[in-house]
Amino acid sequence: MCKTFDAIQKLAKKAESDSIIIWVGHKKVSGRLYTCDEGKCLDEVITLQDAVIEHCHHGEECQFHEFKWLNIPSHAIKAFTFKCCVK
Repeated sequence: MCKTFDAIQKLAKKAESDSIIIWVGHKKVSGRLYTCDEGKCLDEVITLQDAVIEHCHHGEECQFHEFKWLNIPSHAIKAFTFKCCVK
């Protein structure tokens, strides 16, 4: 199993919020983390509800795309944080 997947699921149990920010390449993805409490998650896939992808090009306006559900393979995640940790 992927260490990133394990870390996200473990920290989610201790975080004050289920809202997470994930960086995949140059894109920032935010949403509510679907946790695996009931064992219904796919291994190594992070699922977000009400997800928003933000992609900003240098010198151009940012583009936003919204999804009701979004699955992200954990091996593609470069960094993550929970919104409760953002100042």
